[in-house]
Amino acid sequence: LRLLLLGSFWLLAAPPALSIFQQPTGSPAPPHLQYLLEPLHATVHTQRGATATLPCVLRSLPRNYRVKWSKVEPANYRENIIIITNGLYHKNYGPLSPRVHLRHRHRYDASLTISDVALEDEGRYRCQLVNGLEDESVSLTLHLEGVVFPYQPSNGRYKFNYHEAKRACEQQDSRLATYQQLYK
Repeated sequence: LRLLLLGSFWLLAAPPALSIFQQPTGSPAPPHLQYLLEPLHATVHTQRGATATLPCVLRSLPRNYRVKWSKVEPANYRENIIIITNGLYHKNYGPLSPRVHLRHRHRYDASLTISDVALEDEGRYRCQLVNGLEDESVSLTLHLEGVVFPYQPSNGRYKFNYHEAKRACEQQDSRLATYQQLYK
């Protein structure tokens, strides 16, 4: 009888927060963006020599904010700053400096425009709203589309090792095809 009463007391005293139906414990939900709009597409497709715009739009303008665009370099775990703005003034940095500017179609637009897109521009970019403790960012990928073509040197097919093939592609102002490009 005593066990039964203790069991009943436990059921009555259990807080309602403990429930059988709990949230899954997989990957955490992405943080909700308060100041930045999530881009419709995470990848921007373009071609060499074209002008590409990476979208970054603010929902509202917080006090004393800055927007910082950077290119994420996974090979060396670095972000190379491209441009920083406070909405009124901006400063460009690095080798992309002469070819980038902010689109500024309206006061909430901090989209990055890259003119004369080159092979080395392909990759991942980050638009970060710097606002004290409430920093937010969105990531976008710039993908270059082009033609995959076979290259046959004068000494015959399949005669290059990796480094020779890479050098031959650079001499043709191109780069080695990826596995996905070859498969396609």
